[in-house]
Amino acid sequence: MIRKAVDNPAVDSICHIPTGARRRSVPKGWARWVLSAPLLLFLTVFAVLPVFYGLWISLTDQSVLRSDINFIGLANYAAVLTDKAFWSALWFTVWYTVVTTALVLVTGFVLAVLANRRFPGKRGLFTFLLLPIMIAPALMGLMFRLALNGDTGLIPGLLRHFGLDVSLFDPHAVTTLLVVLEVLQWTPFTFLIIYSGLQALPAELFEAASIDGATKLQAIRYITLPLMGPTLFAAGFLRAVDALRTFDVIYVLTGGGPGTITTSLSIYVYKMAFISGSFGVAQAAAVLILLIMIPLAPIIIGRVVAQPWSKK
Repeated sequence: MIRKAVDNPAVDSICHIPTGARRRSVPKGWARWVLSAPLLLFLTVFAVLPVFYGLWISLTDQSVLRSDINFIGLANYAAVLTDKAFWSALWFTVWYTVVTTALVLVTGFVLAVLANRRFPGKRGLFTFLLLPIMIAPALMGLMFRLALNGDTGLIPGLLRHFGLDVSLFDPHAVTTLLVVLEVLQWTPFTFLIIYSGLQALPAELFEAASIDGATKLQAIRYITLPLMGPTLFAAGFLRAVDALRTFDVIYVLTGGGPGTITTSLSIYVYKMAFISGSFGVAQAAAVLILLIMIPLAPIIIGRVVAQPWSKK
C-alpha cells in the first residue's frame, strides 16, 4: 500500500516530488568514499606522506652541518646495521618491552581479581591505584631522578640510615630501576582494562563452579583466564606498543646511560638526529624499526579481530 500511495499522481502533485528525483539514489560505493574521505585525507597528510618523505631522507646524506643534500643510496642503512649501538638499543628495547609488559599484565590482573568484590574503602583504593597513571612520564622520571640522587635524594638517604650504601644508578641496578618505575606507573592502565573485563563476566558461571566444589584458584584458572584471553591480549598489545617507543621517562632519568646500557631505539634515533646531526642515519634507523614491526601487524590484527564466538 505504501508503494501505491507513493506512485499516486495526486500525491506527487501535492508534494511536488519529481518522479526522477524520487527514484534517483547515491551509489553505495560513492557513499563509502565520501564518508571516509576526511579520514583518508588525514591519514594521507599526517601518516603516508611523512613515511615516504622519511624514506627519501634515509637515502640522502642530509645533516645539520651541511645545507646541500646528496643521494647516497643504502649507505645510511649500512651504517646503522654495522653500528653496535643500534643492536644494543634493539636488544634493550626488546628486553624492556617483554619484561615490563609481562609484569604489568600480571600485577594488573592480580589487583583486578582482588578488587573484583565488595569491601570497605574500595573507592579510596581505586583513587590510590590510579594516581601514578595521572602523572606525565617525563615528570615521573624527574621525580625519581631527584628522589634517587646519591647526594641529596630521599631514598639513598634512607638506605644509608639502615647501613646500605647502594647506588641505584649503578649499571647493574639501573635497568631494574627502570622496570620498577614502568610497572609502578602503568599497572593502573592494565588494571582498569582487566577490571572492566571482569565486570562483564557472567556471575552464573562462577556460582555453578562454586556449587560443583571448585576453589577460587580453580575458577580463575578454568573460567576467568579463558574468558579474559582477548582482554588480556588487548591490554598486553597496547602496553607493548607503548613500551617499544618509550623515550621520555628513560631519557629524563638516565639519558640512555650509563654508556648505552639503557639506550632504547627511540633514544638512539633521537641522538642520531639531534645530537650527532645525522638526519639521514636517524631516518634509516627509523625505517628499519618500521620494517621490524610490519611483520607483526597481521598476526596482532588477526588475533585481536578474530573472536572465538565469531567462528562458525
